[in-house]
Amino acid sequence: MDLTPIDKSATVFVSGHRGLVGSAVVRKLRSLGYANLLLRTHSELDLTSQSSVDAFFAAHKPRYVILAAAKVGGIHANNTYPADFITVNLQIQTNVITSAFKHNALKLLFLGSSCIYPKFAPQPIPESALLTAPLEPTNEWYAIAKIAGIKMCQAFRIQHSFDAISAMPTNLYGPNDNFHPENSHVLPALLRRFHEAKTTKWLK
Repeated sequence: MDLTPIDKSATVFVSGHRGLVGSAVVRKLRSLGYANLLLRTHSELDLTSQSSVDAFFAAHKPRYVILAAAKVGGIHANNTYPADFITVNLQIQTNVITSAFKHNALKLLFLGSSCIYPKFAPQPIPESALLTAPLEPTNEWYAIAKIAGIKMCQAFRIQHSFDAISAMPTNLYGPNDNFHPENSHVLPALLRRFHEAKTTKWLK
């Protein structure tokens, strides 16, 4: 998403601003001089509530929307809470995309995931691999929700000429990642274990 032509005073709503990707987006926007950022925690705005999201958009009318909010987790979390992963993500995406369109946002950026591609997709993965073969079973609930978000953006572009686009940030780690010992992805889980591991005598 090229932010150069956007007026620095434009209102930008970044959902999921406390997460890994959302917080990085906020840091970048602020470094570029975008001061009019709309940021809400889950306690301030429940994105799974259609009425709450619509009221928020009606009141603040953000011109640009970055949809980084999502329920995320590793293999254990996906296997344990499949209904939550598909339902919560579908609710968030549907509410934000439809309200952004309804209240005349100029552009929406939806952030997907590399898990939308088939388990045995060619490497490096081409965009054309989407929906060509079965997904990785351990995170298919999350992946299906993300695919639905991508297709929602396409559908709103086709039917309503709404400037909704998708991008796939992949294999990320860094500040504000989920470092839960059981529910995180591989990289943050390993980093946590390295950090918490006691130094053995032969390493001293």
